[in-house]
Amino acid sequence: MRNFIRKLLILSYFISVVSSNVFAEDVELSKIVVTASRVEEKSSGVARKIDVITAEDIERSQAQDLAQVLTGLTSVNMSDYGGPGATKTIRMRGSAASQVLVLVDGRPINNPRDGTAELSTIPLGNIKKIEVMHGPGSSLYGAGAMGGTVNIITKNPPKEKQETELTSSFGTFRTYNENFSHGARISNFGYLITGGYQNSEGYRANSEFDAKDLSAKLEYEFNDNNTVTLNSGFDRNKQGVPGNINASDIDDKQVNIKNFQDLGWNFEPDDTTALSVRAYQNYDRLEFIENTSGSAFDAANNRDAHTTKARGGNLQLSKELFNYYQGILGLSYLANFNDSSASGKHEYDVRAVYLENKFDLFNERLKLNFGSRLDDYSNFGTEINPSFSLLYALRDNVRFHGLISRSFRAPTFNDLYWPDEGWAKGNPDLSPEKGITEEIGVESEINKHLTSGITYYRSDYKDLINWAESSGVWQPMNVNSALIDGIEFENRIKITDNWGLDASYTYLCAKDADSHKYLIYQPRHKVDLSLKYITSNGFVCELKEQFVDKRFHDAENLTEVKKFFVLGLSVSKKFKSGITCFAAIDNLLARKYQVIKDYPMPGFSLTSGLKVEF
Repeated sequence: MRNFIRKLLILSYFISVVSSNVFAEDVELSKIVVTASRVEEKSSGVARKIDVITAEDIERSQAQDLAQVLTGLTSVNMSDYGGPGATKTIRMRGSAASQVLVLVDGRPINNPRDGTAELSTIPLGNIKKIEVMHGPGSSLYGAGAMGGTVNIITKNPPKEKQETELTSSFGTFRTYNENFSHGARISNFGYLITGGYQNSEGYRANSEFDAKDLSAKLEYEFNDNNTVTLNSGFDRNKQGVPGNINASDIDDKQVNIKNFQDLGWNFEPDDTTALSVRAYQNYDRLEFIENTSGSAFDAANNRDAHTTKARGGNLQLSKELFNYYQGILGLSYLANFNDSSASGKHEYDVRAVYLENKFDLFNERLKLNFGSRLDDYSNFGTEINPSFSLLYALRDNVRFHGLISRSFRAPTFNDLYWPDEGWAKGNPDLSPEKGITEEIGVESEINKHLTSGITYYRSDYKDLINWAESSGVWQPMNVNSALIDGIEFENRIKITDNWGLDASYTYLCAKDADSHKYLIYQPRHKVDLSLKYITSNGFVCELKEQFVDKRFHDAENLTEVKKFFVLGLSVSKKFKSGITCFAAIDNLLARKYQVIKDYPMPGFSLTSGLKVEF
């Protein structure tokens, strides 16, 4: 009966959308360049559910970190340990954080140690746009992309004039943010340098945070179709680690040092051919310092260091052979290294080849994509992940999309080798995860005031890996099988020329198919609302609301994390002189709540500041 109701809901929506368009104006859907196929294409031609967040969207929101930028999207749930600098990772469509692939300019940044990507330290001022692809991406991006793929695209050097930005803000808990950006172009050479400093006393004892980052992007254009780019960056942060409220650590510290180098060459010999080559390295050193024995699991004067390196490369050729067909062929290599004082030294490498086939039929009314990727792991063997998706445009402003795709993820270094510390340990007997996802949806610009969309998805997983508490010990376990299904429903309403409302609802049912217990930290219901007021003279005001249903902390579903409702408010004013004044309030109602059990979120907090552009 439950499945029948969901299908009836979707069918009713389809009928209402189609019938309403008989009377709707023929308004063309917005066109945004995305990289769902590893090549540039218009959003109206993408056979996947994709959200695009621009730099303007980020600036208007006055978000303090990337987690705040992404949390309002459908099927996105954050693992947030609270406060500035605290660990923040992303879950999508019932996945764990290690099952969402995060890229920066196409370079994977998930740490091979635990498979996650830390969002709190990614600077927002250097982001051009963010593309969020819902559902599996393993046929293109490899084994880490099960729940979704987040591609953060950074700004390029300016094309003409010199550009400089300075931003300074101050907020609750004595939180300071200082950021700068400077770029210029000299003949065919362009550069962009960005840097930032953040410091906060924190809202709990021993939760202070201090971070610095610096990056540089260098670009040389031989001509408009032949470009070499070198991108490099460094960041260092030190913070207190207070632990959970039931076992607080009074003076434990954590130091994280990261750097990366990314060299790429893009060449388009003609209008139908594109070649790209890249090589990159990610370095991450995480150090824990336990000064005193503040909890049952601490050892006084203990220092643990965990260093990972990822070295990779990619070669890709795309070719339009006919006016209705484009082929994309790629080769990929990745070597991961882990050197941990706790779990020892380990390494593995992955060789991969992928092929994507894109067909545009019936005057581009019907688009078919099918492809596959072969990944050869030195420690787990070979996996093949095929995918098929389609897009059908019933008319210019109504699009149907469908997907069936296979996904795969190998256990991480921590999954396999984390030592027995009494409260947590690895599991060397883990098997790789495998899954199949099916999806169907529709998007329509019903009239000039309303754009609406709904997507239904279902994922069947085998040997799903989840870290969960069992008998007092956190350990990764292979769930024999898991069934995840959900509905994503979103509306964008243009009330007037100045007023707009974004409203979205996510339904999620993520269960162990054998025990029928819910997977941990997967809310059944989630609602996000955003009311915006934007004027032509640069004034922006936005009120945000989020409701997240209860979640379970343990695999046995014995411990609940309570549902919560929070409000946020932001205002900004940009003057013709290039000066922008802004202020933002988080947790406007000062609610007490937790995203992760026993890690309280901050109460009412205010941030205000100034941005200067010249």
